Amino acid sequence: MTENTVGTWTTPQVRLAGKTVVVVGGSGGVGEGVVQASLAAGATVIATGRDESRLQELAQRMQELGLPGSMHARVLDAMSASLESDVAALSSEFGKFDGVVVAVASWGDQGRKPALALTDAEWQRLLDGNLTSVFRLFRAFLPVTAPRGALLQLNGMSADMPFPGGAGVALSAAATKSLTLTLAAELGGRGPRVYQVILGVIRTRARQLAGIDDLRWIDATQVGEHVAGLVEGTSPLTGTALHYFVDRAVGPQSGSEEN
Repeated sequence: MTENTVGTWTTPQVRLAGKTVVVVGGSGGVGEGVVQASLAAGATVIATGRDESRLQELAQRMQELGLPGSMHARVLDAMSASLESDVAALSSEFGKFDGVVVAVASWGDQGRKPALALTDAEWQRLLDGNLTSVFRLFRAFLPVTAPRGALLQLNGMSADMPFPGGAGVALSAAATKSLTLTLAAELGGRGPRVYQVILGVIRTRARQLAGIDDLRWIDATQVGEHVAGLVEGTSPLTGTALHYFVDRAVGPQSGSEEN
């Protein structure tokens, strides 16, 4: 349990020793929290991202924390033509994965624009970065996720509400929510458990460094603790595919989609 979760939502201690967790987007704000919580639970964690220097900085921070798990950093590009072979190589190195966490998002470089002011190129980049990337990651990782493992996507509230000025992000969030729940329904319990976790505002290290913080926000490590419980299979929400974690005090809640 992290110090910042005292007095808010808490979860019983999770033990992931002997389990392997991949965090795609592990050097991002929420991804880092998942990496840290998984290491604290004793897991072997493969943190992936597109920027090797950011991954190495993450590895240094995690090493300084002295957590019981072990972390490995690997460059992985969800839009690369070699994605499936790269993921297969990871599996050959580490074995089947007990947990795969997809924590990727792209705001693009177009800034805030009304929906119909986006150019075709801007629209496509947003879809590639937020929707197609998730589809390709699911397709690559599902065959190498352990049958009793967990495959999940971390998403935002824009999956359920209008987002003026961010149409591409909101549409992609809604589409990946649908994609994840469709995959869960198609598997129907035959294979890895599939989860969609929709998050409220998260306290990340990057936001805190930028002076943007609010103690009422959810700690990134709290998200990681929820993920760890799902990987271990001890979370009370293990049997439901759709989760909402939007209130720090209340904690994760079921969206009533059976897994």
